[in-house]
Amino acid sequence: MKKIFFPLLIMGASLNAQKIEVSASYGMPSVYGTAYDLASSIVGSVIDQESPSSNGVAAVGVMMYTKNMKLRYGLDIVNEFYGKTESVSKQNIMSVLPKIDYFWFNKGKLGLYSGGSVGVSFINTTYTSKDKKESKDTDTVLGFNLVPIGLRYGGDLSVFVEANVGMKGIAQAGVSYRF
Repeated sequence: MKKIFFPLLIMGASLNAQKIEVSASYGMPSVYGTAYDLASSIVGSVIDQESPSSNGVAAVGVMMYTKNMKLRYGLDIVNEFYGKTESVSKQNIMSVLPKIDYFWFNKGKLGLYSGGSVGVSFINTTYTSKDKKESKDTDTVLGFNLVPIGLRYGGDLSVFVEANVGMKGIAQAGVSYRF
């Protein structure tokens, strides 16, 4: 029953969509990445290991709008990049976040929105020991993002900036295209 119902739900939702939007953005380190850095620093200081710091968060997304253009829903793929240290040769946090946004003001070229998403985050770290041996660590955790306020300006091709709490960085700016 679930195997039949879910594809019908997705197909019905996509047929009901007025417009589709693709976006790309980059922003400051996430709250999660900052907390992860802090926890790693505390643990690292106990075991004499330096923790890498976040270089920022990149996101790409695909969204569908409802006919009245008040709601958009879709998926964001988010990746937070980290610098290298003597003991960590590679680290990143990739998140897959299904999301929904509500436009509470949408007139002309200006739109103000809020939204949220919940998904999964994959934390990948490659450690390098003093004798140059590498070991890898992978964690899967709950990923989330809240957008208290976002500003979108433009027509089909537009720019946006948003404040975030979660995986997408404290602030993001980017471009989007609707078709």
